[in-house]
Amino acid sequence: MTYALTQHAAVRSQQRGVPHHLIDALMSYADFEAPVGGGCTVLRMTRDRLEDPDLADRLGAERERLRGLSIVWSDRTGEIVTVLRMRGGSASRRYRRGAQ
Repeated sequence: MTYALTQHAAVRSQQRGVPHHLIDALMSYADFEAPVGGGCTVLRMTRDRLEDPDLADRLGAERERLRGLSIVWSDRTGEIVTVLRMRGGSASRRYRRGAQ
């Protein structure tokens, strides 16, 4: 899959230890999308998707590394804006449905 990363996304993926093949997998298999404002959408894989046996065979050990990984995608520019790991609990960032 071909995609472009903003400079910010390239730096963040490096800092967070997220290799390009994990970004490729997330872009290919993400099953959750939510608008986050500014013409951007967050993409991630749900727990159910990660536990899919067919997908588990394709992803192997990388499946666990995808758990909690999210990408913010610009609908306007077609670039990945940032890569982040979602934390659980009250400290987690919450995305509003229908954000502009």
